[in-house]
Amino acid sequence: MAKIAYFIMIHHKPVQLDWLLRAIHTDDDLFLIHIDLKSALGLRREWKDIAKDVRRIIDGRPNIRIMRSRFTNWGGWSLSRIQLDAIETALKVDKDWTHFVNLSGQCYPIKPLSEIRAALDASDRPMVEMRPFSSLPEDDWHLRWHPMFETPVKAFIRKGRKAPPAEFDISYKGSQWSILPRTFCEAALSNPLLPKMERYFRGLLLTDELIMQTLVANGPGAGAVAPHYGREIIWPGPKVLDMGDLPRLRASPGLFARKFDVSRDAELMQTLAEDNGYQPGPVSA
Repeated sequence: MAKIAYFIMIHHKPVQLDWLLRAIHTDDDLFLIHIDLKSALGLRREWKDIAKDVRRIIDGRPNIRIMRSRFTNWGGWSLSRIQLDAIETALKVDKDWTHFVNLSGQCYPIKPLSEIRAALDASDRPMVEMRPFSSLPEDDWHLRWHPMFETPVKAFIRKGRKAPPAEFDISYKGSQWSILPRTFCEAALSNPLLPKMERYFRGLLLTDELIMQTLVANGPGAGAVAPHYGREIIWPGPKVLDMGDLPRLRASPGLFARKFDVSRDAELMQTLAEDNGYQPGPVSA
């Protein structure tokens, strides 16, 4: 039976983490939580006490580990780096998990946990969205090859165009949310091209939508991925989901969806909890 290593990134709305863990937590799986350092330091009023709230939520669950907080930023290499670090940590601390699932604090499962586990049992292929560059609209961010430099609190776009690398292939993009078999994770971290990818990506915008796609393309190949990446996300956005989206969520082949906000549509989350046998969480913090 599939054993899951979950990596959950959170920077606000701990009430959503409460809902998520009430749904997916079991004593058999591994959970790694990263709190963005800007949030942990309370640099905005709405982030005050977030680390305290997270510790309260996970109290009594010894298989949940809080990773060392680091700065992460939209568009920055930091988002890719923290995911690679989470995979490495998961491989070191637990020898038995079979699949790695990355989630945001505002994700939520849209299938019963038994179905999620069965779907992973049935697949040894990475669930990664692979969109060929040749299929992208002309105004897509990644076709601009934006140079970027990152400070602890923000990633800045630089002028010009960063030349594509010669040592490896970047020809696919997709969602940063993926489900990865352990064998893929082990091979990805030992891929001899990974150090070159890291050096190149440190100066490129939005690598979180490229890193797993590039590891697939320069490893097992795009043809080796599962037919669906296991997520339901509505674009442009990601849209904050509401009851009007319930039919789409129920019909989706995805296992998880985002973006949820119980303060905006508690009925949707309560309905999904009832549909899938999950314990609902609080409606407010």
